[in-house]
Amino acid sequence: MQHARRLVRDYERRPAHAEAMVNLAVITLMTRRLARGPFHPTAAPPRPAELVTAA
Repeated sequence: MQHARRLVRDYERRPAHAEAMVNLAVITLMTRRLARGPFHPTAAPPRPAELVTAA
């Protein structure tokens, strides 16, 4: 499913409007991620920080 379909093509006439639509899409995405729980109950628990290596 594509939530930010308007960003697929350059529909906006002004760059400021296009930038506003990108910002709106990012805000929507982040609020959805923050609103859901920390992780799915059937998912594996998060790994301890000492086992995670930087890429």
